[in-house]
Amino acid sequence: MQLIAFTLLVACATAVPLNYTDNQEDWQLVPDENGYMHLVDIRSNDNKEVTPSFVAIRDVVFRLFTRSNPTTPQFIQINNHEQLANSNFNVNHQTRFQIHGWNGGGHDGTGAAIRNAYINRGDFNVFTVDWGLGAGTPNYILARNRVNEVGHVLAQFCDFLNIYGLPFSRIGISGHSLGGQVAGAAGKRTTRGIVETIVGLDAAGPLFSLDDPANRLHHTDANYVETIITDAGRLGFQHPIGDANFYPNWGTSQPGCGIDLTGQCGHNLASTLMVESINPVHIFGAIRCRGLDDIRDRNCVISGPSRRLGGEPLQDGPGSVGSVFFLTTNAASPFAQGPR
Repeated sequence: MQLIAFTLLVACATAVPLNYTDNQEDWQLVPDENGYMHLVDIRSNDNKEVTPSFVAIRDVVFRLFTRSNPTTPQFIQINNHEQLANSNFNVNHQTRFQIHGWNGGGHDGTGAAIRNAYINRGDFNVFTVDWGLGAGTPNYILARNRVNEVGHVLAQFCDFLNIYGLPFSRIGISGHSLGGQVAGAAGKRTTRGIVETIVGLDAAGPLFSLDDPANRLHHTDANYVETIITDAGRLGFQHPIGDANFYPNWGTSQPGCGIDLTGQCGHNLASTLMVESINPVHIFGAIRCRGLDDIRDRNCVISGPSRRLGGEPLQDGPGSVGSVFFLTTNAASPFAQGPR
């Protein structure tokens, strides 16, 4: 499989998605966590390992941040009760996990903004899930194929915290792009309870199928699953696969992104909106539409009560599965426009 890395400057000269079909090839631009675009043949079966081997149970890193250690992480290993007991982890506090996407990872690049938002909001245990050794490959297909393995390890970690005394009702997981799909994989694999909430932040679309819910984010992966869809049908998964599914600005062409040919700006905005929503000052009110066709037609006919995107805590009660919500945002911070 041939991979060509583009900077955004170069990629912006090319329309996306690029669906060049030549024999069995299907080339599309896919973003990594750092804003670089890669031209990937998503039909290729050539998954030859081009990076160091990755074993999730060994290589996924869990970093704990609390108000007592907001910037210096404490490393916690699965089933290490002594390590957890000697940390600032508190079973009485809400616990949040944040998962990065392709080519993300590391202390500074693993959800720092969301981590800080929670810590500023209150007493939270915030874990960043660093699978950088698995995601840090030029081979998108290889990274995608590691999603279930990483999700299994995260599920084991949630079970471990539950054994230690943390109720599943205090566990929330959010993930951006491939990280959103990892969150779903984790929710499917816990054995001691059901994760309370999952938020897919423009969960990755390439190589994930609506017809294969066992291998993508699904509304049954937690008691409440929310999706925030900002680059629908290109880099993000287009369909409403959660309990509540939010399409800011129709899910495409985000204000402030200009001519976002690659989709990277819009794709990243989902995380930005989630960060802002955690601050109670910012309310992202959204109206309920009849379904995805309303979003595609850009004609939302109100069909139920309004709801807010994101926030802390997330909206109480899942509502009806697959419900679709529309909202507009500002082009710069503050993005929220208040209740609807």
